[in-house]
Amino acid sequence: MAHLIFAVVSLAAYGGLVNLHLQHGTLRAQITPITLAWLGLACAAYAASLLWAERRRAPTAALILGTGLIFRMTLWFTVPTLSDDVYRYLWDGYLTNQGVSPYALPIDSPQLDYLDIPMRAQANNRWMASPYLPAAQFVFAGLTRLFPLTPLTLQIAMVIFDLGNGLLLLKLLRLAGLPDRRLLLYFWNPLVVMSGGHGAHVDAWMTLLTLLAIWLALARHSARLAPVTLALATLTKILPILLLPVLFWRWRWHPLMIFGLAIGTILTAAAGPAGWGLSGPLDGTGLFGAIRIYAEQWKFNSGLFHWLGASLLPGWGIANPTQIARQIVGLGLLGMLVVIGWHSRSRQSPRALLRLMAGPLLAYLLLTPTLHPWYALLPLVFVPFLAPAEQGSPRRWLAVLPWLYLSAALPLSYLTYLNPLDFRELAWVRWVEWLPTLILLTGWGLVELKGRFLQPKN
Repeated sequence: MAHLIFAVVSLAAYGGLVNLHLQHGTLRAQITPITLAWLGLACAAYAASLLWAERRRAPTAALILGTGLIFRMTLWFTVPTLSDDVYRYLWDGYLTNQGVSPYALPIDSPQLDYLDIPMRAQANNRWMASPYLPAAQFVFAGLTRLFPLTPLTLQIAMVIFDLGNGLLLLKLLRLAGLPDRRLLLYFWNPLVVMSGGHGAHVDAWMTLLTLLAIWLALARHSARLAPVTLALATLTKILPILLLPVLFWRWRWHPLMIFGLAIGTILTAAAGPAGWGLSGPLDGTGLFGAIRIYAEQWKFNSGLFHWLGASLLPGWGIANPTQIARQIVGLGLLGMLVVIGWHSRSRQSPRALLRLMAGPLLAYLLLTPTLHPWYALLPLVFVPFLAPAEQGSPRRWLAVLPWLYLSAALPLSYLTYLNPLDFRELAWVRWVEWLPTLILLTGWGLVELKGRFLQPKN
């Protein structure tokens, strides 16, 4: 009964967002603080439900999935305004269905004037071609060919994909011997709910492919299909490639060769009409042209990267601190992958492997130069595996708390939209997001060190 009350409160919060959108036509600009207030209510109900599930009576998996699905469907009555990525998805799909590669030309190229539709003007970064990899383009093209060219088409699709994420996560939790109630950590998380139901972000598709690949690998259902599925996930957004150091010891060489062959084949086919875009001027054309711009120039809402590039390195008199900061965080992430890969050698249980997989993805959140709220979707799906087992040590919750806090704080970055004529990051938002997160992480690390190395010996 208590969880139904928490669900009603959550539904009221998402209904408040719908009402806000219906009144003002947006959830951003001057409306952003009220948007965040409704999200805060959803976060409070989410936190209360987690505490109740652990201390009192846990909801069933069916209740978690059913109510979480209702939350997302409620947001179909909003049009995405906290991000305009959906219009780029629609434009890319439309171009592909017209026989034009989305990598060939910038959106505002006069050569595309004959294909002009309203989504063209609404899409972001019109001065460059698409930054989205081929497996994302498969989804954009397929949906826009079969269904109306509207944001709602993408919103419905991403919610369906996220429901698949919930079902696969439930399977993996059971495979790892963890209780079904851990599903609540992901499926009721307001950041996750908003990313699919409102924003229609393609990260839901990437996450679905990633979880499917992991389930196929760990449950030993298919040694060949798992690497192909992970390749498609990586070719949606590159983030799932961070799981390879863990899967290597499970797969060894033959599945890795299948993974590489799938990557190479799909990329070669996609680059054919538009070129690779790996060299030459940064004009945003070619398969990797826009991604090169993103990698070299984009930075938003970062924590450690920002303080490294904006404060620490300039204070040491280092020239080109931003570029050096990118190299340092890249090396830091590479070091994490080496450590995770080494520890994966001797661990074969699904629970241990799933916990190790969380490591590089969560390190990415700490180190990335750009962190929009929906970028956390894939890392957050692994957070339930960090929680303790039924009879496990409560100390393990300390590994979960930093990420729950960060997921609740990341929507504060939407305050950058407060003034539509002057988008800017707010310094206090960065501190509120990252300082408590880093404190919680440090506390967890110290407790782990004490538990492992400082206990008295018998």
